[in-house]
Amino acid sequence: MDDLNSLEIDALKEIGSIGMGNATTALSTMIRRDVRLNLSDARMFDLHSITSSVPDSIIMTGIIVNISAEIRGTALLLFEFNNSVLLSNLMLDGSGITGDPTINESALSELGNIFAGSYMNAMSSFLNLRICLSPPAVTTGPIQRIFEMALARIAASAEGLLNIETMFMVHNAGDSTGLNTVYGDMFLLLEPASTEKLRASIREMLA
Repeated sequence: MDDLNSLEIDALKEIGSIGMGNATTALSTMIRRDVRLNLSDARMFDLHSITSSVPDSIIMTGIIVNISAEIRGTALLLFEFNNSVLLSNLMLDGSGITGDPTINESALSELGNIFAGSYMNAMSSFLNLRICLSPPAVTTGPIQRIFEMALARIAASAEGLLNIETMFMVHNAGDSTGLNTVYGDMFLLLEPASTEKLRASIREMLA
């Protein structure tokens, strides 16, 4: 598959920014904190370049959502474990429920619904594509293992996947551990046939 051209990359980044912007607005309202986008990029997936900067000793939390219908792939939200706990606690603030890992996991699943849903709704609307999402699955472990779990859900080799990555930040999230800004990443991993479908839809949109 040919590399994406600059117009295709710009279109995917713009769609991603709109979708993630809607998600960050929803999350900001929910937790009463400032949530901002930091970076959006579209490129072919390179597992080593993503995982090499995070040692296996650092425990991560992954929220995995399957994508199906006209577009197939996986959406993955990724946080350091302590950040995911803090963020889920912020989502649960005022609920009166604390100290229950199952409830925290449910909050993170809802986070997956918000982000993956907003992202794919924007893509569906702009490119006139039918897209379905699975219920989120939450897992913890080294970053390599989490990506392997996400990739196992895709019927394609990792070398052919398109990756659309967006970073976001939750400000003023401080607690007694000293955490202040929560960083997260969302990776959208699409199968080659879906990437070609996207490219065709982008060309049609730009025509």
